[in-house]
Amino acid sequence: MSPTPADLVNAIELAGRAATLERSLTLRQLPRLIEAGALEGTHADAELAFETFEGRASVRMRVEGEVMLTCQRCLRPCAWNVAEDASLVVVTQDLEEVPGGFEPLLGDPERLSLTELIEEQLLLGLPLVPRHANAASCGEASTASHGEADEPAAEDRQRPFANLRALLDESDG
Repeated sequence: MSPTPADLVNAIELAGRAATLERSLTLRQLPRLIEAGALEGTHADAELAFETFEGRASVRMRVEGEVMLTCQRCLRPCAWNVAEDASLVVVTQDLEEVPGGFEPLLGDPERLSLTELIEEQLLLGLPLVPRHANAASCGEASTASHGEADEPAAEDRQRPFANLRALLDESDG
């Protein structure tokens, strides 16, 4: 999905005015998040504060939201809360030096896509393996596959070192 004209901003102009923008996005506006496995119910809110730092346009942003993903333990939807902060300086070339405390944001400062910027921060906040916080949160599907029915009874468990003391005492005697 290509950026709409309303999504493209002039970061230089906004930085000159020290403007702050707020955006709320839903899943249908975040195609790369869909590719990463996000499910319906995903939403994000962002605050982007533009400023000038050492003559360059910079953005301090806060992205908060809830990304619905498939739990890899029970294969049911689980909510992943994202809260990401970033301090970025817009650079036109990958080789440009970036001041300390800032990360480079490669792009055209006069045509910066807010949605792509917010989506990038959401992607950075996703887990490698999405899953519920604990097995109990997974529900019945997890209980069936990880429940106590699968554990061996106490008398059936093997204890390889249970007789070690007796063996050591025999070898000393």
